[in-house]
Amino acid sequence: MTKQPNHFIPKLPPRRLEDLNLMDDFLFQEMLMQEDIGEEFCRILLSTILGRPFRRVKVIPQKSIPGPNTNLHGIRIDAYIEDLSEEETLPGVHMSDARVVSDIYDIEPNNTYEKKTLPRRTRYYHSLIDAQLLEKGIDYGRLPNVTTIIILPYDPFGQNRMLYTFKMQCTEDSSVAYNDGTTKIFLYTKGKGSGKALRDMLNYMQETTDDNVTNQDIEAVHRLVRKVKQNQEVGINYMKSWEREAYIRNEGKTEGKSEGHSDICQLIRLLTEADRTDDIPKIAADPVYCDKLLVEFNIGQEEY
Repeated sequence: MTKQPNHFIPKLPPRRLEDLNLMDDFLFQEMLMQEDIGEEFCRILLSTILGRPFRRVKVIPQKSIPGPNTNLHGIRIDAYIEDLSEEETLPGVHMSDARVVSDIYDIEPNNTYEKKTLPRRTRYYHSLIDAQLLEKGIDYGRLPNVTTIIILPYDPFGQNRMLYTFKMQCTEDSSVAYNDGTTKIFLYTKGKGSGKALRDMLNYMQETTDDNVTNQDIEAVHRLVRKVKQNQEVGINYMKSWEREAYIRNEGKTEGKSEGHSDICQLIRLLTEADRTDDIPKIAADPVYCDKLLVEFNIGQEEY
């Protein structure tokens, strides 16, 4: 009996670029990729989420961090942000040395439902981020603070809260400080509580429309969104991403019926086995990232 192919990529109806929301991976990544937009967008977003001003940030979109060796899991960070606001407070340290001076923020809008694995996924992300921050000979006290921010359209912990913040503490006495510099923040776009500014920003990210512009910060972000959506090159990239996704679907249907899988089908299978299904739509949207994953999983390398 012929084995039916697995439908790894959900069949979503095509949407116009103008109809995309900031929770959609393509639009969020394009916001970061635009050099004159990404830093301003992330500065406003961080200020709203954390409730304090950020004067200057450096944004590295789609930052890939490999595993310790080729057999171990690597990660891709949607928005890797270095806070440069306070870098001058460490005299004698080169301002560009993020391993020493910058707090690190990882922002991950995620439409993929993976409620059970979120805490362990976040733990793994923290470990790989830390592993590349401290150079030999640098004291542990100079290790930057790392905050991971996951934005979700579903409630990850079932309490209907908009904001869940986790830090390390002593089990026997929660008043005992244990500041290891790590913070995990989960934001539920439809949750209750927290301030109006955060609630309105998350609502805007969920539905990025004129009607949801309710304050000056969101208005500033909305102007940036319009600029990205009106960019002709972004429109071309969006069409290419849909074409590539259709190609991947077709490859999966065609090659899945035979013994030998194509490189793309093999990659989809391995990503699924590794519980990285959130990467599957991303390989459709980003050919460069797709190629990186092919190398990471050692697929088709014998041909080169």
